[in-house]
Amino acid sequence: MAPSGKKILIVDDEPCICDLLENFLRQKGYGVARADNGTLALSLVEDGDIDLVITDIRMPGMTGIQLLQKIREYNSGIPVLVTTGYPTLDTAVQSLKLGVQDYLTKPFHLGEIGEKVRSAIDRRTIQEEHILFSKLVSLHQVTHILASTLDMAELDRKFLEFSVRFARADGAALFFADASGKLSLAARRGDDFKSEFWTRVPFMLASQRVLDSRQPIAVTGQGDLPAGLKALPAEVGAFISFPLNSPSYTLGVLNLIRHKGSEPFSNLDIEQINVLASQASISIENVRLYHNIRDNYLKTIRAFALAVEAKDEYTHGHSENVMHFTVQIAKHLRMPVHEVEQVKFAGLLHDIGKIGVSESILNKPGKLTPEEFSEIKKHPALGATIIADVPFLKPLVPLVLHHHEFFNGNGYPSGLAGTAIPLGARILSVADAFEAMTSDRPYRKSLPRSAAIKVLEAQSGLQFDPQIVEAFFSTLRHAAG
Repeated sequence: MAPSGKKILIVDDEPCICDLLENFLRQKGYGVARADNGTLALSLVEDGDIDLVITDIRMPGMTGIQLLQKIREYNSGIPVLVTTGYPTLDTAVQSLKLGVQDYLTKPFHLGEIGEKVRSAIDRRTIQEEHILFSKLVSLHQVTHILASTLDMAELDRKFLEFSVRFARADGAALFFADASGKLSLAARRGDDFKSEFWTRVPFMLASQRVLDSRQPIAVTGQGDLPAGLKALPAEVGAFISFPLNSPSYTLGVLNLIRHKGSEPFSNLDIEQINVLASQASISIENVRLYHNIRDNYLKTIRAFALAVEAKDEYTHGHSENVMHFTVQIAKHLRMPVHEVEQVKFAGLLHDIGKIGVSESILNKPGKLTPEEFSEIKKHPALGATIIADVPFLKPLVPLVLHHHEFFNGNGYPSGLAGTAIPLGARILSVADAFEAMTSDRPYRKSLPRSAAIKVLEAQSGLQFDPQIVEAFFSTLRHAAG
């Protein structure tokens, strides 16, 4: 390659013109390729290393205008200079419409050619730098989006969406490895390429190679196939496979393809996807860590709930049932996902304070004395105190503390009313009351669901938030229907 690093294709059926231009351009430090017809020229362009084309208009077979049209279909970014010894207004207008950099008439001066070539390449370089800068800005925004996603399915979907967009790919597939190193298809993108397509032997072999070596593979069509791999399906024109590397191991593999007849993936495409894959690997590992921690939190919460229910033989399963109702209500109200989770966990833990209440009071078959009821009324505050020092449970404190407040202000422990009561606590109040009424207690038998519903209706606006009551009734109707 010449010192400039730029390669120019000369297309002219007159050898003397090609000789003249080739000698001049090589002296200027350019690499040169030449073709005496449009078909040969197009194949050289499709090889992917031509930076500028100088073409005559009148040639046997494919004309310069036809060649220009095909070049634009293949790669709209390659600059083209058109030369002609027979200038006409029509050919000039056609050339300009197709985006030629300049239109030159023969005989031309070599100095003019040199200036036009330099100017066209400079403009192309500026355009590429601008595109690269725009892509880097977009890539930064994308990595921020990936880093802020905690749902694994959504993360997979966005990662594939961005990968296809940045690489201008026609299809993509994401594979994850299990503890034994076996790959399985996690997600795919592209209507033309189904799951069965991606699990073919050529892709699985390439993916396993990438997983084991922690190095990407790039293949152009049926050529450049690394040893030990199988030929790609006939409909594939270009294929790249990237490892999703963490510092200590490889999480999986990203595969991207283009249809047969498409241009190969460029070095810029590969570099961008490398950056994107690196960021996605970090995000995937963070999401997995988040879910592992979340699962451990849930196990801890369930252990707390079971500890309470072990003291009260009549409340076995109560917290689980309350949790079920609270989640239904929260989703019906279209609460954000993180708030639904808070209400869910609060449903499990709302009675944790009863661990500090005497079993003789909890299991008393008769009516409680005022003193005993005072002890029972301490459990919301005691529960809030128990969970307050646990960082991941701290957001639940207001919900546990206020789940026995009344909408009219006559509840406990703080006498809050209306919307001063946290929304999650108002949801808990309805779910807790309904579950308690429809379960056996030491002092009474369970009520029929219809009777419990009538109590909620009667207390709507008094003990319970009317909006929450109506939302709960909607969930019951939906479940029944």
